[in-house]
Amino acid sequence: MEALIAYIIKVNIALIFFYLLYVIFLKKDTFFAFRRYFILAATVFSFVYPFITVSAWENIISFEKPQKYTTQVTVEDPAFAVVLADEVQTAEPVNTININWWQVLLLLLSAGVVFFLARFTWQLVSILQIKHKSIRKNIDGMEVFDLYDEITPFSFFRWIFIHLDSHSDTEIKQILLHEQTHARQWHSVDIILMELLCVFLWWNPIIWLMKRETAINLEHLADNGVLRKGVNSRDYQYYLLRLTYHQNATRIVNNFNVSLLKQRITMMNKTKSPARKLVKYLIALPLALLLMAGNSVYAQNQRESEIFTEVEKYPEFPGGNQAFMKYLVESIKYPVKAQENNEQGRVITNFVVEKDGSISNIKVIRGVTAALDAEAVRLLNSMPNWQSGEHQGKPARVRFTLPIVFRLQGGSAGKSQSPVTPVSADVNEKGKILDEVVVVGYGPTHRESIPSPQEFAESKDNELFIVVEVQPQYPGGDITMNKFISDNLQYPKIAQENGIQGRVITQFIVEKDGSLSDIQVVRGVDPSLDKEAIRLIRLMPEWIPGTQRGNKVRVRYTLPVTFRLSDEAPTVEAAKGVQGKLNDPAIKIGSSDATFVVVEEQPEFPGGNAAMMNFITENIRYPKEVHEKGIQGRVITKFIVRKDGSIDSVQIARGVDPLLDAEAIRVVESMPTWKPGKQRGQPVNVMFTLPVVFRLDKKTEDGIQKSQTSSKNVQNPEFPGGENAYMKFLSDNIKYPVIAQENGIQGFIDAVFNIDTKGKVTFVKFNRSVDPSLDKEVKRVIELMPDWIPGKFNGAATSITSGASFVFRLQGDGVDEYKGPTPSNAIVVVGYGSSKK
Repeated sequence: MEALIAYIIKVNIALIFFYLLYVIFLKKDTFFAFRRYFILAATVFSFVYPFITVSAWENIISFEKPQKYTTQVTVEDPAFAVVLADEVQTAEPVNTININWWQVLLLLLSAGVVFFLARFTWQLVSILQIKHKSIRKNIDGMEVFDLYDEITPFSFFRWIFIHLDSHSDTEIKQILLHEQTHARQWHSVDIILMELLCVFLWWNPIIWLMKRETAINLEHLADNGVLRKGVNSRDYQYYLLRLTYHQNATRIVNNFNVSLLKQRITMMNKTKSPARKLVKYLIALPLALLLMAGNSVYAQNQRESEIFTEVEKYPEFPGGNQAFMKYLVESIKYPVKAQENNEQGRVITNFVVEKDGSISNIKVIRGVTAALDAEAVRLLNSMPNWQSGEHQGKPARVRFTLPIVFRLQGGSAGKSQSPVTPVSADVNEKGKILDEVVVVGYGPTHRESIPSPQEFAESKDNELFIVVEVQPQYPGGDITMNKFISDNLQYPKIAQENGIQGRVITQFIVEKDGSLSDIQVVRGVDPSLDKEAIRLIRLMPEWIPGTQRGNKVRVRYTLPVTFRLSDEAPTVEAAKGVQGKLNDPAIKIGSSDATFVVVEEQPEFPGGNAAMMNFITENIRYPKEVHEKGIQGRVITKFIVRKDGSIDSVQIARGVDPLLDAEAIRVVESMPTWKPGKQRGQPVNVMFTLPVVFRLDKKTEDGIQKSQTSSKNVQNPEFPGGENAYMKFLSDNIKYPVIAQENGIQGFIDAVFNIDTKGKVTFVKFNRSVDPSLDKEVKRVIELMPDWIPGKFNGAATSITSGASFVFRLQGDGVDEYKGPTPSNAIVVVGYGSSKK
């Protein structure tokens, strides 16, 4: 809604400026046709320019001084190549019956539009009624409608209306010349356009003035057309005076007489303006450019201050989600006055985590009572700064929605009769939904003391919690639970044969005695996998129940279970279950030589991350040639930390420049032996991702050349969400064609594709192919990709070629072993074949 209001304001600002320019510079000349075109062009431009933004103008308005540079290499914190699945969030609609002033304003504007639209419609109908009652006649080969009543002559598009009995033959000839000019030059289009402007922008007085100026200018054009045909100017003017007392038909036609008769006569007697004065019309160009520049700057400021609800990296409360819940539990209070007045209900709050982590824009978008709303706002105002979120690699403002339920327990606690407080925010300002917080108080009672803990527990026998102080836990923890699932797994045969894999999200209730109930699948993959996930959960032993305020409570628990077909055997892994967040890394478990992306114990550089960063800082060198060209960027390296701690298969997951890429590889390969990662107590191979940022920091030092604005700065395209999201997309969407499995087709495919200036994937080609069925599947997945963040050259978007490798490998009795190449960066797709007899 605010975007619509902003658009309307921009349109009206432009119309006002163009009108002022017209009145000051153009109104008094005799270039009637140019004046008409100016008004039409200005009107159309005013409605179009809010959609025009020129990003290059941001640099025109910026006045940065040239800077000098020194070399610096920044090593980011290492990260495992973990693929995080999307979070499952169900945003509850926020409804309200309270006053929203933006809606009130829109309602008033809409009411005016409806009124003037009805008025405009009535005028159109009036013209049709007049036409219906008039008699069609032919005068000198021209079709004319003879009016039934003595009304001023007028025209509407090609229709000309005259009351013939009221005029002499000479006057009729002058009228026809006048109205023919209106009809031939389509003046009715201008009138209709101005009427529509008055309908939709009725509240702006400038619009009505523009309509008036348009009408008088059209009459000047028609009068000029009559005089050019040789009609005596004095006779024509006297005739116009005689028509002054005639009644007009309606306002949306070209009347032969208008009220501003003096202006018409003055303009007919005025000397024609010299042609050199046409240069005045060029004044409109700087005004148009100024409006577009202002709109571009406004759009840029809006982008910088844009508030997101979905980002690549969400802001986080210091210490994580559990610390946030603990803070809420410990900090929120049930107002005594609200308990005494039996006030309870659900307060929905909204707040923004700024780029620096501070909290702002705290609002109640649906309130209950003043006391409860004030407590919710106080709680949010007292929060410490969060860790800021990021979107497309930059700090971002993120909006969150936090529902807080105030609930009363006790003898006379009942439904609150208190009025709902006014809404202080637009109901469309929805943010990322956080877990609901339940605050329990005690209603009015005849007792002299609050219930005992035992009575409190009894009153909550059937209450189901989503967030508690101490979460329920599988006996022995998550590692034991994963072992239980691995030991009891029965991967459905039909799922193996069809290559079906994926993540099944289950939900169940951990009762107060630790038993599991209400087991269900909230997001499934395939009926066979869904059924197996439920079977496994039903086999689980009793859990350690969750507690709230020292009492055991019923807790709804969400557990994602990932079924994955590995190199030698189908396996399954359960992610850590949490209330509200689902972080489910896809863990590959297979043969002893398998490479893991997630392990229980991560590999580590000798001495830890700090030692690794010192090592890189001391050993890395910024290539001189790259430095001189001003090239900088973020090189993402990938390598395998072997069971013995050695570094292997170093490669570039995303490069910047060949020289920078080579330097990053050299440093990684020179690293000492690492402490290997472990899974279930055993050393395993682990894929590791290490981003290295080569940056030219701004600094003014003598002897260092200025960075040239023409330096070749190449930025590679980026898949939305980064390298991990890219690999996850390919892994989740690639399928082994059934026909290829049945015919024992396997092999290595190397595909390349172009990412154009808009980030779209085009021109998929194959450097190496195997079979049409496999090629078709690879092409399908590549063309299925979402739009990338396009690559850049010298700051401008450019087309860049990228590639993807796939290895299709079959397993099964009697199947020939795959002996082809398996690049370390390839996506391995495993199928199941059978020997041919």
